Amino acid sequence: MDMHLHQSPFTPRALTLAIATSIIASQPVSRVIAAESSGGQQSEWHCQTLANGQWSCDPATAQSIPAQPAPKAKQQVRKLKKTASHIKPAAARQNATLKQLLDWQPIQNLSAQRRASEPFYSCGAYIEPPRPGKDYTGDTNKAPIVAESNESSYDKDSVATFKGDVTVRQGSRLFESDNATLDKSRNYGQFEGNVRFRESGVLLVGDKGDLQLDSGRATLENTAYVMHEQKARGSANRIVRNEDSTLELSDATYTTCPPGDKGWQLSGQNVTLDMDSGQGLAKNAVVRVQGLPILYTPYLSFPIDDRRKSGFLYPTLSQSSDNGLDFSIPYYLNIAPNYDATLTPRYMSKRGFMLENEFRYLVGNTQGELGLSGLLDKDELKKENPYYNDHRWLINYRQQTDLTSRWTAEVDYAKASDKNYLDDFSTSLNLSANSPLNQRIGTRYLGGDTNHSWQLSLDAHQYQNMNQTADDPYNKLPQIKLAGNWLASNNLNLNYVADYTKFTRDDNWHYVNETLVNPSDNVYQSNYDSGYGIKKANGERFYLETGAGYSFDWNYAFIRPAVKVQHVEYRLTDLNETDVITDLNSSYGNFTSADYTESPKTTVPTFSIDSGLYFDRFTNIGDTEFTHTLEPRMKYLYSPYKEGQEMNPVFDTALMNFNYNSLWRDSRFSGHDRLGDANQLSLGLTTRLIEGDGFERVRFGIGQIIYFEDRQLWISPNAGIDPGDTDQDLDTDPNDETERLWEEMKDSVSPLASELVYDISRSMNIRQDLMWDTSNNKLDSYGLYYQYKPGERRVMNAGYRFLRQADRYIKNEQDQNTGLTTDNNLSQTDLSVAWPVSNNWSAMGRWQYDLTNKRNLEILSGVEYNSCCYQVRVLWRKWVDDDDNIDHPNSKSGVFLQFVLRGLGDLTSGTTKEYLEGIKGYAGDEK
Repeated sequence: MDMHLHQSPFTPRALTLAIATSIIASQPVSRVIAAESSGGQQSEWHCQTLANGQWSCDPATAQSIPAQPAPKAKQQVRKLKKTASHIKPAAARQNATLKQLLDWQPIQNLSAQRRASEPFYSCGAYIEPPRPGKDYTGDTNKAPIVAESNESSYDKDSVATFKGDVTVRQGSRLFESDNATLDKSRNYGQFEGNVRFRESGVLLVGDKGDLQLDSGRATLENTAYVMHEQKARGSANRIVRNEDSTLELSDATYTTCPPGDKGWQLSGQNVTLDMDSGQGLAKNAVVRVQGLPILYTPYLSFPIDDRRKSGFLYPTLSQSSDNGLDFSIPYYLNIAPNYDATLTPRYMSKRGFMLENEFRYLVGNTQGELGLSGLLDKDELKKENPYYNDHRWLINYRQQTDLTSRWTAEVDYAKASDKNYLDDFSTSLNLSANSPLNQRIGTRYLGGDTNHSWQLSLDAHQYQNMNQTADDPYNKLPQIKLAGNWLASNNLNLNYVADYTKFTRDDNWHYVNETLVNPSDNVYQSNYDSGYGIKKANGERFYLETGAGYSFDWNYAFIRPAVKVQHVEYRLTDLNETDVITDLNSSYGNFTSADYTESPKTTVPTFSIDSGLYFDRFTNIGDTEFTHTLEPRMKYLYSPYKEGQEMNPVFDTALMNFNYNSLWRDSRFSGHDRLGDANQLSLGLTTRLIEGDGFERVRFGIGQIIYFEDRQLWISPNAGIDPGDTDQDLDTDPNDETERLWEEMKDSVSPLASELVYDISRSMNIRQDLMWDTSNNKLDSYGLYYQYKPGERRVMNAGYRFLRQADRYIKNEQDQNTGLTTDNNLSQTDLSVAWPVSNNWSAMGRWQYDLTNKRNLEILSGVEYNSCCYQVRVLWRKWVDDDDNIDHPNSKSGVFLQFVLRGLGDLTSGTTKEYLEGIKGYAGDEK
C-alpha cells in the first residue's frame, strides 16, 4: 500500500537552529582560557568553576612575566579604550557588511562543481569562510573555551574585561565582539559591539547580548541570522532564551530569498519556539510577497523540526465553469505518533460546502487509512448536472497487515455516490484506482525458496464503474490463484498456474444510451439494462496452465523450446438459451442448440521454439567507435484450434493491438476466455549501434509473422448486441469491425512490424513504430515521436500517431446515433514545448489535434517566472473531455495560476502540475 505522510504546515528549522546553537554555547563551562597579546608578550587567565558555581580566576604568564598591580591594570584599560575607539569604526563597517550579506556568494563566484550542484533557479549560496574550529568533530559542549582579545583585565571586583577584537571559541562555536565582560559574582556575561556568532552552518550577527551563566537565560538584540545549508535567513529585534530552553523572539522574520531580495518573507510579532516539544507559535503572523501582505493569521502553530505538528496546510484556489469559485484549506491533526488526520473544508460557489477527512494509522504490523468526503448539503449546480439536489459523497478505506514475513492481508475499498463524482470534484484521498474504483479484500502468501517460488492469493474483488457511457466490468467474487515457478536445473524451468474465479455483476450493467431529461439545463441521463445473449452470463471459471521450458544458451546464440497445456472450463448462470443461440448464430454462424452448454470447457496444448543468433563487430562512424550488432531471431508457435469457444463468455479478455512485441507473444488475446489457435513462424532482425560506455545510439528492429493456417478463433463485435433494440448507443460500427477482423484472420502474413530508436545525441532522439499491412498494401498503425531535451527544464516534443480502426456512427446534438458512419481512424498530432526565454522567464505550451475529425483536443499555453525564492506559473487551457460528442463538441477553457514560495510551500492550487504532465520530459520541480 502506497502511503505518504503529509508535509508539515511550516518548518522554519533554520530559524530555530541558528538561535539554539548560539544559546547552547552560553552554558557555564568548567574551564576558560583568556589570552592577551601585547608587545610580543602573551599572558593567560585560567578560570575554574567552583562547586558553589562561582569562578576562581588567577593570572599566569606563559613567559613568567610578573602579574601587574591593580592601578597599572586600570591605567592599561584606559589606554585600551583609546585603541578600541580607534578600531571600532572599521569593525562596525565590517559587521554591517556581514549583517547584510551573511556569507552570501553570487552564483558567478561559485566554483564550477558547486554551480553544477545548485538548482536551476539558484542565484548563489551561503558559503562559510575558513575559521578555527570549523571542522571540529568532538563534543563542543565539553571543549574548553579559549578567549582572545587585544587587551584584557581582571579587577578586584571579580570582573574580567576583554576589549578589542574579542574572540571566544569553544569547539566548533565562535563568538566575536568589540567588548565582553564576565562577572563571577553574578555569574553574568555581556557582549557589546558587533557581536557575531558562528557554528557549523550557522551565522548570527547582532549589536549586543547578555547571558546568565547559572540559569542559561540569555538575550540577544538586533540580530540577523543565516543557515547555510537551508539557504534561509532572517532577523529579530530581540531573542530571549528562557530557563526551560524555550525561545521568545520579537519581530522575527524568515525567508529563503538571497540578501537584498524581498521576494517573500514570513514575519511574526511574537514567536515562541520550544525545542523539547518541537513546536513553534507565532502571533500576528504575516506572509508578504514583494512587500505585499498576502496571508495573515493572528495565531499560527508550526513545527520547528521533523516531528509532525497539527496546523493548517496551504490552501488551494481556482475558478471553473462547473464549480465557480473553489477554495479549500486543509488542517492537519497530529493525533499521536502513529495516528494522524487531515480535515479539508472546501467551498464551491456553484455547488456548496464540502468536507473531506482522511484518517491514517500505524498499529503493529498494520497500516491503513480511512477517507470520507462529501457535500454537507445537496448539490446546488443545475446546469448539465444529473445529480442536482442530490447528496454526493466518496468513501475510501485501505489497510494492509503483515501477518507474517510472507503472509499479508489487504483491504482496498472505495465507493462513490455516483459515476460523475471524481470528474466533478476530484479528490485528495489516496485512491488505488480512479476508473473503476476498487472494492477488494484479499490475502497473499509467498512461499518457496530460490529454486522454487510460488504465491497463493485469495481475493474478493468488486468494481464501481465511474464512466457514464460504458458497461460495468465483471466483479470477481472470489478469485483464488496459485502460481509458481520451479527452476529444476540450470536449464530446465517448470511453471504452473491454477485460477478459480466467480464472475458476477449487477442486473442493470449494460449501457444503452443517454437521453435528454432537462432541456433547459441540458441534463442527460444514462440508461442501462441487463444485456442480451451471451453477455448476460455470470458464472465460475477455472483456468489451469502448466508448462516447461529448456534453455540452450551460448555467447553467440540461444535455443529455447517450450511446451504448455492450458485448460479452461465454466459453470454459467443467468442465460436465456433461446437468446444465446440466436446471438451466437448471428455473431459466429452455424451455432445450433446442440452447441449450447452452460458448462463449456477447452483444453489447448502449445509448443514453441524460440531461437536467435548474436553477431557483433567494431566499426567507426565519424570519430566514434561503435559495437555494431546483428541479431536475427526466429520463433515457431503452434496451438491447435479448439471448437466451441463461442460459448466461453468474455469475462476479462480482449484482442490485443499488433506491434513489434507481438511477434514473440504466445497468444494474441489477453485473459483466459480465448485459448488462441496458431501455426506460425515469426522472423525478426534487430541491429544496434552501442558506444564504448554502453550508450545505445541506434536500435532498429523489423519482423513479420508467416501464418501456415488461417486463424479461426475470434471475438465477434456483434456478440451481445440485441438486434431488436434500436435505441442502443453504439460508438463504432460492429459490421465494419467484423469485416476488418475477418480480413486479418485470413491473411497469410501479419503486418510488417518495425521499431526504430535513434538517439541523435544525448539530448535528442527519434522513436518510430511502423506496422505496414503487406497483404493490402496500406498502413495499419504508425507512430513517430521526436524529443529534444538539453536540460530538465528545456524540452521540445513532436509526435504523430495513426491507428486504423472501424468506422464510427455520426451523432446528432442530442448525442444519439444517426445511423450514418464515418471514418474513425485515429490520426493525431501532439506538439509541446517548455523553454526558458530569459534568465527568469520560461514559456510552455501543448497542442493536440485530431486530424480525422478536424478538431482541437487540447490547447495549452503559459508562462513561468522563476526567481531564487519564488515561482509564478500562469496557464490558459482549452480542451474537450474524452467522452465528448465528437460531431458536436463542447469545449471547456480556463485560466490557472500557481504561486510557489521556495522553502515555504505552495500557497495556491497545484493543479497546473497535472496539465504539464502532457509535456513529456518536463521537470516542473517547485522545490
